[in-house]
Amino acid sequence: MLEARPIVVNPDMIVLGGNMRLKAAKAAGLTEAPVYVATWEESKAKEFIVKDNVGFGQWDWDILANEWDAAELDEWGLDVWQPEDATNAEEMDNLSKPKKLADTFLAPPFSVLDTRQGYWQKRKKEWNEIGFQSHLGRENNLLQYSDTILNSSLKNTGTSIFDPVLCEIAYKWFNIPNGSILDPFAGGSVRGIVASKLGYPYVGVDLRPEQILENEKQFTHIKDASDVDPQWILGNSLNIGNLVEGSFDFLFSCPPYFDLEKYSNDPLDLSNLSWDDFNDQYREIIVESLKHLKKNRFACFVIGDVRDKKTGFYKNFIRRTIEAFEDGGAFLYNEMILLEPAGSAAMRASRIFQGGRKVCKTHQNVLVFYKGDHRQITKNFTAIPVMDVEKEAQLTQTI
Repeated sequence: MLEARPIVVNPDMIVLGGNMRLKAAKAAGLTEAPVYVATWEESKAKEFIVKDNVGFGQWDWDILANEWDAAELDEWGLDVWQPEDATNAEEMDNLSKPKKLADTFLAPPFSVLDTRQGYWQKRKKEWNEIGFQSHLGRENNLLQYSDTILNSSLKNTGTSIFDPVLCEIAYKWFNIPNGSILDPFAGGSVRGIVASKLGYPYVGVDLRPEQILENEKQFTHIKDASDVDPQWILGNSLNIGNLVEGSFDFLFSCPPYFDLEKYSNDPLDLSNLSWDDFNDQYREIIVESLKHLKKNRFACFVIGDVRDKKTGFYKNFIRRTIEAFEDGGAFLYNEMILLEPAGSAAMRASRIFQGGRKVCKTHQNVLVFYKGDHRQITKNFTAIPVMDVEKEAQLTQTI
């Protein structure tokens, strides 16, 4: 049978077709097998690999989606997903162009967002070259205990920094083009400045005047003529109904993780409250903020669970966040894990684990909620256009 259908290899003896035949031959104890050495160009070799496995092969869809041309795969007979919801020829054309998911979506739209990947790190470097200093406006070493915070999110200050790539992804995936953004826990400058550079009107509310002043100072320093000016409002988001006007297209924030970071000595600051008071006010802020979110729109909160300092048990902050959104009429639609590089966690893990069997956290939770009729999503959120790589690459060059 092998003589009738030899194993196909390239000149380097890499198998192009017949991996299972080779495996069976080894299991049968054979030491020699007929091969056909194919001296094809790389494009023809790739075409053969697909065609040889169309009927019976098992596929690594991650590799196919990120490294192969969807149109070619379809032409060769592989049953590739087709965008049935595309409403016109232009959208169909856009969806068939990219060779990698990251070319369209910045990152593959999977439930795990892997910040360790090259495409993520490259984009993050481009954003950081703008000159973010999001830790300014907050005291250094805000962390209250280190085994639950992402080390790679720190800027050598002990203060968490929001990832600008995650920010960009959230805006492009879950906001409408040029849609307005409401951020009830504004904090540092990143979310407002990224919105500005991408053309989204942004309104952020923060309790601390020093943070507002620092954010505005940073934006003034890096402002470009085409930017949409972000607006930072001083106040307590418990009163967000009196602080902001109108309705918004996207609710996006990263709230305090209870007492994980101490932002100020202000008794109204959520990080200074008891757990019960924190939850009551946190829920109310979410409910009131959702009143300013337009119907048939998304909301996204980036959160992480926190441990009780006395017992070490998790407080299930994620569940409480979901319940608060449900109370406000928005329901969980997507749940993603933001996977971060381990950083110094590799050095801390042994001590932390041996000291109490606590694993080091290297992720955050990205919760996406939807308010309204889910049947309207395809109507209001049309196909994401293929990213213009050259245009996007000029982001920092024009500043």
